[in-house]
Amino acid sequence: MRIVFVHGWGYGPDIWQSVVKLLGSNITYDQVDLGFSGKERIPQGHYDIAVGHSMGCQWLLSRNDITWEKSVFINGFSRFSACDSFPEGVHPRVIERMLRKLPKAPADVLKSFHKLCDPEGKTDHRTMETPDLSKLTWGLNFLRDQDQRLNFTEKSSYVLADKDDQVVTEAMTVKLFKGNPEWTEGKGHLLPLTDPGACCSVIKRAIADL
Repeated sequence: MRIVFVHGWGYGPDIWQSVVKLLGSNITYDQVDLGFSGKERIPQGHYDIAVGHSMGCQWLLSRNDITWEKSVFINGFSRFSACDSFPEGVHPRVIERMLRKLPKAPADVLKSFHKLCDPEGKTDHRTMETPDLSKLTWGLNFLRDQDQRLNFTEKSSYVLADKDDQVVTEAMTVKLFKGNPEWTEGKGHLLPLTDPGACCSVIKRAIADL
């Protein structure tokens, strides 16, 4: 059983620690590192399960060098920015504002984003000490410009979302993933940290359905 995990913008592979621990030792896994702290690692190949969090879901859909049988999207999306056919998305000017501020005050941008992800401070996740500005900039441009809706396959995918997510709202999730997503409530945008048990449960269901 091979699983690949992909984190989202402003975070790293360590977001998956609790989930991986719950899955047990009989799982072989790779963890993508998108390099936001300067340590990029991009494995390639075919996996039984691909698990993405937030932007990691959109990133997976954009790749040709990583394939899978089943996917699990957690706090995820196939498109992030708003457009005429997706008014529920985040307005591009929000991302543009982050792009303008990032070179001058990267720590402030990350702190504000992490606060939005975890407004009640339910996690003790530390802000990255050495943010890579070029990778963070790339990530924001990716979020603003990418549209992977046509690459999402509902039949082989499992979606876990939170009704109180302030980054990926309930309206965004319902519009993008019409196939009855599984919901948590009150856990926010960081489900791998705030509810690893729910994440593990969905992943195990995907494994059982292989």
